Amino acid sequence: ESLCIYKNISMSRSELKPTEKPKATATPIPAGISKVIMSNPSTVLASAAIARTLTISDQHATILLTSGCEPPTKNVATDAKETLVEPTRSLLKLTLVPFHKASLSKNPQEQELLENNPKDDAKKSDMLDKAEKEQEHTGRILKFLDMFEWRLTSESGAEYSYYEAFRKKQEEPHKQGAEEHSSPKAKRARVMDNTSLEEATSIEESEIAAKWSAFKVELISPASSRQIGRAMPSPGVVMITETPALYQKVVQPLIDGIIKRGALSWIENVVTGRKEAERLLHDAEGWILNIDTKWRTHPDALTVPRSEWEHHESVADLYCLGIIKSPEGGTAPATLRDLTLAHLPTLREMLSVGPQVIQRIYGVKSNQLRIYVHYQPQFYHFHVHFTRLENEIGCQVERGHLLSDIIQNLEMSALFYKQRTITYKLSLKEKLCKLMLAELEKEDDLNKVDEHETKEQSKIIAVVS
Repeated sequence: ESLCIYKNISMSRSELKPTEKPKATATPIPAGISKVIMSNPSTVLASAAIARTLTISDQHATILLTSGCEPPTKNVATDAKETLVEPTRSLLKLTLVPFHKASLSKNPQEQELLENNPKDDAKKSDMLDKAEKEQEHTGRILKFLDMFEWRLTSESGAEYSYYEAFRKKQEEPHKQGAEEHSSPKAKRARVMDNTSLEEATSIEESEIAAKWSAFKVELISPASSRQIGRAMPSPGVVMITETPALYQKVVQPLIDGIIKRGALSWIENVVTGRKEAERLLHDAEGWILNIDTKWRTHPDALTVPRSEWEHHESVADLYCLGIIKSPEGGTAPATLRDLTLAHLPTLREMLSVGPQVIQRIYGVKSNQLRIYVHYQPQFYHFHVHFTRLENEIGCQVERGHLLSDIIQNLEMSALFYKQRTITYKLSLKEKLCKLMLAELEKEDDLNKVDEHETKEQSKIIAVVS
C-alpha cells in the first residue's frame, strides 16, 4: 500500500525515526471462549507501522492500523525480483469518554502520500512533511493504546472480536520513594488504578477516573477494503432507483459472488451457536434473537447476570438482531427481495415473539420498539433489527422497511418484492454504488442511441411522405 511510501522516499533531510512499537502482552480469555484467536489488540498493535484516526466523536473513535509495511525484499538464493510485502490492515472501533478525544484527534487526510515517486522537489518536501505528521500521529495513538490491557469478551470466529480495555497497573507505591509516593503523578496513578467513577470522592478524582475508565473495543482484523470503506468518512451519497431488471443484472451477481466465496460463514457460526453464544437471547426453530454488536453499552454478557439486565440503564440504547436460519440443505434469503409466502410464518413469529423476549429480559414494552429491515443490508443474510424508538441508528426512510409492512405486502402478493422498484441511498465509495452507476450510465447511453435512431427514422418517414 502507498501508505508505506514514506519509508521509501529519497530525501536529503534526516531519515524519519521508526515509531516505537508497544510490546505484545497476553490477552486474558474469559470462560466460554473456546480458544485464543489469531488477531488481538496486543498483537495488532505490536506490529502496527501506521495508525490513523478515521472518525472520532465524543463517544466513539475508529482507528485504522496498518502492519507489515516493509521495504521491498529480494530472494538472494533465486535472484528473484524485489517484491513488496503485503500490508495487513485492521480496524479498532473504540467506545470512549470525551476525555480521550484529544489523544486520538484526527490527522489531516494525506492524499498526496498516495502518489508514487514524485519528481518535483517541492512536492517531495511536502510529502515528507505530511509523512512526518503521519508518523507523529501514529506514535501518539500507539502510545495511548499501549497504556491499556485488553480482555476478550466475545468473538465471532471470523475477523470480528470484542474486548474491554483496562488501564495497565502503575508501579506499586511501596516500590517508590516517599517523595515519589506523595507526588501528583503518583497520586494520579493510584486514583487511575484503584478508583472508579462511582467511588470518586472529589472532583479531581472523578475527572481522573473518567479519563482512564475502561472502554469497549471492537477489533476487525484483517479488515477488508469494504469494511475500511464503510469506516471512512463518506465522500458523498446518491439515491439509487433499483428496478427488478437492475437487481438481476447488478445486485444479484454481487450477492452470489459474496456467498460463493464463503464471506458469510461467520453468520452460520452465530446462528448455530458455535460463536457468540453468550449474546443469544432466543433460539427458535427458524430464527434466533441476538444482542447486536452495535449495542455497545450493553452489560457484559459474560460477567453480568441476566437478572440484572432488566431495566438496566443501557436499555435506552437497546439494539437486538433477529436472524433467519438457513433451511437444511439450502440457504437463507439474502435480502427482502428473496422473501416469499414460505417465509411468512417465521416473519410473523419474529414480529410477535421478539418483543415478548425483549420485554421479559429487559423490561421494554413492544410499543417502545422499532422492528425493521434494511435494504440494502449490511450483510446478505436476512436479518431484522429491534431497536428502541429513541435509537435512530439506520432507520432512515430511504433504508428502513418495517417488518409489519413487509408481512402485509407479502400477504397481498407473494411476488411483491421481486416485482417492486426500490429506491435507496448508497455511498459513492461502495462497490455496489459504482457498479450501479456504471450500469445506469450504460443504459442512459443506449437510451440516447435509441432516441437518436428514432428521430432519424421519423425524418426518413417524413421525407418519403
